[in-house]
Amino acid sequence: MPHPKDFAPPLLKWYDANKRNLPWRKTQNPYRIWVSEIMLQQTQVSRCIEYYKNFLKKFPTLRSLAKASWRNVLPVWRGLGYYRRGENMLLAAKILVAEHDAKFPQDNRALQKLPGIGPYTAAAIASFAFNLPEPAIDTNVKRVLGRFYGCPEKGVEPRARSIFRKHAHDSAELNHALMDLGSALCTSRKADCEQCPLAKGCDYYQSGKRDQWLAQRPQKTNTKRSGKTVMDVGCACIHRDGHYLFAKRIKAKGGKWEFPGGKREQGESIRACLKREIQEELGVEVSVRPAFLVEEFVEKDFTWRLHFCRCQILRGKPQCREHERLEWVSPLNFSKYPMPKENKRALDKL
Repeated sequence: MPHPKDFAPPLLKWYDANKRNLPWRKTQNPYRIWVSEIMLQQTQVSRCIEYYKNFLKKFPTLRSLAKASWRNVLPVWRGLGYYRRGENMLLAAKILVAEHDAKFPQDNRALQKLPGIGPYTAAAIASFAFNLPEPAIDTNVKRVLGRFYGCPEKGVEPRARSIFRKHAHDSAELNHALMDLGSALCTSRKADCEQCPLAKGCDYYQSGKRDQWLAQRPQKTNTKRSGKTVMDVGCACIHRDGHYLFAKRIKAKGGKWEFPGGKREQGESIRACLKREIQEELGVEVSVRPAFLVEEFVEKDFTWRLHFCRCQILRGKPQCREHERLEWVSPLNFSKYPMPKENKRALDKL
């Protein structure tokens, strides 16, 4: 097994030359770091940057956020998705002001008691804001350390803690470096070992496991013969008393009407996708029947596959969280609501 002392120096040297220029890496303010980490949950880095900047313009301090209502927060969160994250942020801000004098606790367990903060986010705040020796173990870090040590997932955390204890003063830099390496060179789809600063001590590379993986790797299952990536989208045809729920997109997204829903995450079924998306978009729980229609169309580099499913509300009242307007529409009036042309066959069937 590679010794931890062999790990950090080459990684930090590589990071110093290849680090990403991200706005939240230019501060140790725990509030700003917290905002970035919550936004980065389930959202790509590139999408978060502008949202992060706009959010801090509106709410530059923890106290300013704590004074707000969800109605104030929604306009700067709209479009980022996963609205429960924003709601939890607002609740946590109020708790921090009321119970902690607007200061973030530096203890990992205390951080995890706040709404929306789990083990990873707590470790990230502790490391990036307070430089405590806490490894922020996300999917990228698990992959990098698992490959480096040739260990199963359960063996990653003890090894990570060993590294961070030996390099306690470099905690923030180590976490950033691991994230960047896992994002740039050591990804789930490629392993650019020849460029990796850890290759010399890496079990995955030195043992030949990388070559075995390359030889045995199956062909991608999410591409068609055209070479275009397939994107699966769940479309919820929510019905009640003979009417269907239509949602009007905001002007920035074209302003047309649509069925609520969204893209399927990796490993999700369409049913699970729609349950999650409808909870986030409308704040309700729905039942989901199997798709009555699957429609495909090609746009630029993607093949979009729309799964239309009949749904019913089990709990809650629809809230207009992400759209401009919601309306219950009778099939007799479908033609009055302009929808994307890819929805025509679904409307005809309904």
